[in-house]
Amino acid sequence: MTDEEILKAMQQGDEGALDILIKKYKALVSYIVSGAVSGSADREEAVNDTFYKVWKNRESIDPARSSLKTYISITAQSCAIDKRRSLSARQTVDIEENDIGFEVDYEHEAAKKINMQIIADCIKSMKSPDREIFIDRYYYRLSVKEISKRRGVSEKKAENILYRRKKQLAKELLSRGIIL
Repeated sequence: MTDEEILKAMQQGDEGALDILIKKYKALVSYIVSGAVSGSADREEAVNDTFYKVWKNRESIDPARSSLKTYISITAQSCAIDKRRSLSARQTVDIEENDIGFEVDYEHEAAKKINMQIIADCIKSMKSPDREIFIDRYYYRLSVKEISKRRGVSEKKAENILYRRKKQLAKELLSRGIIL
């Protein structure tokens, strides 16, 4: 089936056409999503969200404005960004004591909660792409090489960003009253 035939069938409510569309474009959508989302379950969710949105908006898709492939690609990118943002919003970053240069009290539960909230607030205040690079390194445990490839920056630039942000984080943590 051509894209036009698939779209027409979908607009008539044919769920079989959606299955054909998924088989045809799942690899493309997965590739697009993988550039922004790292966990396999999260990637799969973003892929599913993409096809759900295409199905939900099938009536408003106009092949005269853009091809179905283009529409799917744009929707995939949007879903990937939404997934990455939702992950960033709920992340707490696990900072190793050695990474910031001082020991943090995680034994006491109240201190742990306060410290983790301060760390999360500090990271949320970082500007992009520094925040994403920092999260890739200390939350996802990616190597500098993987981060540079993923974010499109040189390894040296990624290392410099990480170094500056660790120093800034340590300073900010102390100024905001982290419990040591």
